[in-house]
Amino acid sequence: MMTERDYNTSNDIDVTAGGRIVGRVVGERFVKRCRASIHQLKTPPGWALDSQSLTDAESYGARVVEIHDTETSITYAATIERIRNKGFAFNRGFGQQICLPLQHWVVEHPGARQLALSMEAA
Repeated sequence: MMTERDYNTSNDIDVTAGGRIVGRVVGERFVKRCRASIHQLKTPPGWALDSQSLTDAESYGARVVEIHDTETSITYAATIERIRNKGFAFNRGFGQQICLPLQHWVVEHPGARQLALSMEAA
């Protein structure tokens, strides 16, 4: 599970979209902190990412996206490959985005021992 320490180290690389920092690359993880009530896509239910920020994170070495919901402390994880293969592109006025529906994320609830993300899972 991502900790505050994981989110803010000197080796992290900031990822921006629209001139704002939207997350950080920490090792092979693109880590984002979001509030589901505001940022989670409602129709269809899923997490959306700015397409260019995802490409940038991948170019910085990220292979996995982790979204930490700051309201519930739930962490959602998916490989970038899964996001590209099972997600869909859209633009609802906030630039080109890609959404991965909720059923394709690995979910770690608060108190879970470790995020079990299989890089091979489809």
